[in-house]
Amino acid sequence: MLVWLRLKNLAYKTNQTIYKIKQNLLSNYLIEQLKRPDVVMSFV
Repeated sequence: MLVWLRLKNLAYKTNQTIYKIKQNLLSNYLIEQLKRPDVVMSFV
């Protein structure tokens, strides 16, 4: 509930939809994980 309220507040301040903000946040997160992953993969 708190996350949704925060997204709603951001959407109101930036004149965007909540879904557009969620998409941008997820996109930025995925790009950063591809550049510098938090979990290191080791192949056996």
